Amino acid sequence: MSDICGLLPHAHKETKLDTKKKAAGYNLLLNSLADLHSCNVIFFLEAKKNGQDLYLWLSRPPNGPTIKFHLNNLHTMGELGAGFAGNCLKGGRGLVVFDRSFDEQGPDMGAPGSEYRALVREMLRGVFCVPKRGVRGMKPFVDRIIGIFGVDGKIWIRVYEIRESEAGKKKEGEETVKPVPKGKDNALPEVSLVEIGPRFVLTPIVILEGSFGGPVIYENKEYVSPNQVRSDIRQGKAGRYSQRRDGQTDRVAKRSDLGLSENSVRKVDALDTRKLFA
Repeated sequence: MSDICGLLPHAHKETKLDTKKKAAGYNLLLNSLADLHSCNVIFFLEAKKNGQDLYLWLSRPPNGPTIKFHLNNLHTMGELGAGFAGNCLKGGRGLVVFDRSFDEQGPDMGAPGSEYRALVREMLRGVFCVPKRGVRGMKPFVDRIIGIFGVDGKIWIRVYEIRESEAGKKKEGEETVKPVPKGKDNALPEVSLVEIGPRFVLTPIVILEGSFGGPVIYENKEYVSPNQVRSDIRQGKAGRYSQRRDGQTDRVAKRSDLGLSENSVRKVDALDTRKLFA
């Protein structure tokens, strides 16, 4: 949350929501906070199972709509092992770029058309697009790109710094370099993109018509909840344990029948070889 607020100078960060008032519904609490601070988009992170599961709610108060995402594969700016080598100035604006894969490999939003995907695109644009003017503390330059991609039915969001360097030189961590020649003798600085974070993946779950309420206008049938995933893992482990115990029981019973175990006597059969040819 701190990384997102640092990237968006027009965002207002609110304190934690009082979960004791959850019975009143998110509708009243969050919409009243948005009205108090004159916000037109609500970006609400909900943590469940002691922080194991993280959900993102995007809403347009007061009339909606509301989109609920499952957020996973989260990497913050401060993670040293994530490989984020870039940096950008606080207060700058960013370009929001939707890759072609967002439409081709993004979430399947139903057969009637792409209106739900367009709704998701508009909601993400409303969050990450910074107004050109009227924001306190905003700097008059663009120094970052917020890329939104689609992979395997999920939405990937990655943030890059727009870095300029001398022609012919390339620093570590730079992913793309596009030199723009100016003339024969000199050239413009080379522009490269360096990821600065945060990086996360969104899986749409439902779209509600109202703001944190109302009828469900879209539901992702392919979404599997983390609780179901954990339950399947536990059942798989329990099944393997049960098979191992059954194998041990069968082995002990077979050894007892053959008289191979301690304190066990083999049953004498009338047709046994030793009995017939004794």
